[in-house]
Amino acid sequence: MSHVYILRHIQQPRFKIGKANDIISRARNFRWDTIDFSNSFGISVPSEMDAYTLEKILHRTFRHARLSADEVIAGGGNADGASEWFAISCWPRLLRYLEDNHDLHPHEIIDGESLGLVLKKLTQPSEAALAREQWKSEKEARRVERQEAHLALHRAQMAELGQSLRLIRPKLVEELEHHRQERNVVGICHGRFGSHLVLACASPSPTKEMLWRLPFQDTQYSTRYGGGSVIDGYKQITHSKGRICAVSIPRLKHDKDSTYEPDNIIHQVFKDELTWLGQLQEIPETWLEAIFPIGVTKLRGEMEEASDRAVERLMQFRQEVALSELRPLR
Repeated sequence: MSHVYILRHIQQPRFKIGKANDIISRARNFRWDTIDFSNSFGISVPSEMDAYTLEKILHRTFRHARLSADEVIAGGGNADGASEWFAISCWPRLLRYLEDNHDLHPHEIIDGESLGLVLKKLTQPSEAALAREQWKSEKEARRVERQEAHLALHRAQMAELGQSLRLIRPKLVEELEHHRQERNVVGICHGRFGSHLVLACASPSPTKEMLWRLPFQDTQYSTRYGGGSVIDGYKQITHSKGRICAVSIPRLKHDKDSTYEPDNIIHQVFKDELTWLGQLQEIPETWLEAIFPIGVTKLRGEMEEASDRAVERLMQFRQEVALSELRPLR
């Protein structure tokens, strides 16, 4: 069994005469959404040869109404099968021809309603497809829910962090202001291992009292899920010329595009203090490397001489800096 299809365009005044074993599949090749299936029909014949014969007879009989391929393409049609379109003006004569010559071309008519039902069935999603879409929708909803919960947790953590940092700030300001008034502030050193505030005092302490008085734990911050410290640590030496202390501080050159939000919040809360520190004189990293050599517990020989020279330069630098007045922090 095969078919000759008579398919009307849904907008243009034309219809198509063609041959196909499966009318719907053939219509898919030239966009079935352009076909008015309710006013179209199919002609079912016994064999494929009968279908070819009837198609040729109809094409020859109504050749006077055939549209050129250029007309079809200009009207939005595809080049594929463009020679099989006919003007709608010969539609009544086509219907009459099929009715009058039924004995010459035995056939059965497949009405447009039947074609429409087939089309509807093909275009409706299957139960499996609907189940897949439902599963995808539920999966996406769970992903969004997890993401929102994660963001809510993150916002809570950052709020806790900001609150914790604001409790630290007055203590840090008090410590920095003390060293400003005592003229202990020498400058800032930016090195491979971060930024350091350099303090120095000309009077050695027999008890090796630390210049930096604020306890390390007083600068620690915490949240329910982690924590850290604004001051990572400090180191000090006592020399015949005085005491020198290097205090680890947050990097002053903050990357505004950083994705690590705790750093962003630290720079927001301590913006004024970090700006104040950023205006200090810069200390060469080589001086601190000589004064505080990494992995060395006791200086000897050339290392000791290099350390003494660095201490002397730093203490001279301190005297020069002490002549200028730093602005108060509060």
